[in-house]
Amino acid sequence: MSEIQGRSAQPVGRPRDESIDERVYEACRELLLEVGWDSLSVRQVAARAGVSRTSAHLRWSSKAELVLHAILGQLPDLEPFTGTDRAGWIAWVVEGSHQLFARPEVRAALPGLLVAFQEDPGLRTGLWRGFSDPAVGLFADDETRDGTAIPQAILIMAAGAALFSSVIAGEDDTPALRATITQLLSSAAVATASTDD
Repeated sequence: MSEIQGRSAQPVGRPRDESIDERVYEACRELLLEVGWDSLSVRQVAARAGVSRTSAHLRWSSKAELVLHAILGQLPDLEPFTGTDRAGWIAWVVEGSHQLFARPEVRAALPGLLVAFQEDPGLRTGLWRGFSDPAVGLFADDETRDGTAIPQAILIMAAGAALFSSVIAGEDDTPALRATITQLLSSAAVATASTDD
């Protein structure tokens, strides 16, 4: 192995300053609410956060990627799933989806992100795989690793219901409605699993 190859495994340059990420994410969320998606720019976010435009562009390749990380984080938060059974998993998927779409910065970002997903299928695929795979892994066991898509279907239906109820059917978006959605999804999951046996 050459000396250069041996050194390539070592980090180059200064250690990454993680505080920059949080400052940029906070600035991004603030600006989404103040100016909206269309007027938001990476340059503007960097200036608000007090970081160079170069630093921002090195971390995030596009405005859409920056906004996604600002509103969702870089990794899914799996803490609410800790210690839950399947019923608890489904209940949290429904409640977590509701909490996500109730956030004003998420609503401000949604129209622009939907367009960005059409223009960049890799961004859309990365979001879905990055957030669904870890959650599905917590649901799946030996019985559901045979190609069935029960957990993916639950994620899609819960997120779709949360988006529709929070944006369109706001006056009916109540805890009682979410409890009913949870019950329906739980019943459907049990029924689907039993027909696959």
